[in-house]
Amino acid sequence: MIKKALFLLTSAMFLSACSTLSSDNWWHTDLPVETSKKQNGAYRHAPVTQRTDNKAGVSRNSSVTRKQTITANIVREGQIALSENRLLTPKGDNANLYFQIALGRDPGNYDATLGIAAIVDKYLAWAIQSANAADFKSAKQFIEQAKQVNPRDPSIQKIETRVKQKRVVIGHTVRADQQPASEDVFYLPNNLFQLSEEKILAQIQPIIDSLEKTQGSIEINWPSDKEGRLLYQIINSRTPNFRVRAMTFHSSKHTVEVLVN
Repeated sequence: MIKKALFLLTSAMFLSACSTLSSDNWWHTDLPVETSKKQNGAYRHAPVTQRTDNKAGVSRNSSVTRKQTITANIVREGQIALSENRLLTPKGDNANLYFQIALGRDPGNYDATLGIAAIVDKYLAWAIQSANAADFKSAKQFIEQAKQVNPRDPSIQKIETRVKQKRVVIGHTVRADQQPASEDVFYLPNNLFQLSEEKILAQIQPIIDSLEKTQGSIEINWPSDKEGRLLYQIINSRTPNFRVRAMTFHSSKHTVEVLVN
């Protein structure tokens, strides 16, 4: 009887303990299994994610290739316009426009950068040609157009300085030519020794002709003693029949006076 009573008591205690367990506690025992399944599921889907990334990379590469092709076509249009001297005009179809668009799409693009420099070089070359022809209005206009294309190009300032110097030289020559000539006094251009040898001889030939006729002496009035002596040497070398006597005076004038002995 005692053994049976103990068995019943033990059974009752066991059943009572089991009834106090909640359903959640039972499900907790399965969590590791579910987690494992989810982890396995994620692992099984990893290759799919990788394939998606590869497709995105291919798409990006295709986009870059298309962009480069479009930029290259724009540069090509600029080069065609450059060869046809459509530099800043017409408004929507000129070399500067195409090259600037290309640089906007691809900053530092080598061909577009060369194109911009080529436009500036053309305008500056035209400026020099105009200055040599004494057309300083056109020269200034070409320089301004070069600045419009690339104001930071260092060549612009150099050419602008050359044009200004050319204008001064030609201005001096014109003023000298406008001096009233007399029978004995000859006015020479301020920039005489900046001219070609042929032009220098043309300027002093009337002096030589007068000396050969009178066999007189000369007075040279010149700002530079060195140039004054050089002028005398040229004149004397052109009168082989006699030696020309001369006096050189330091003066602001550029004149040679023939003195009859």
